[in-house]
Amino acid sequence: MIMDSYASGGLGAGAIVALGIAYRVFMWANHRNFKSHCCGRTAEVGIDVDTPPQLKIKAPEEKDVVVSYGKMGS
Repeated sequence: MIMDSYASGGLGAGAIVALGIAYRVFMWANHRNFKSHCCGRTAEVGIDVDTPPQLKIKAPEEKDVVVSYGKMGS
């Protein structure tokens, strides 16, 4: 069976939607503690994933560039 463009497009869109939902669930659950009481036992689980700080890049100032069409050199 050969996948046509509609099938592959649907598969790609479904993957993007699944990743988006997983990201939203992760952002909701991050830095939270969950407790479970079952059969007389207590379980506590915490999700705490630290993200690295944003990388800040400072670009040099822009300078005026003169382009001349002619002889190269001084």
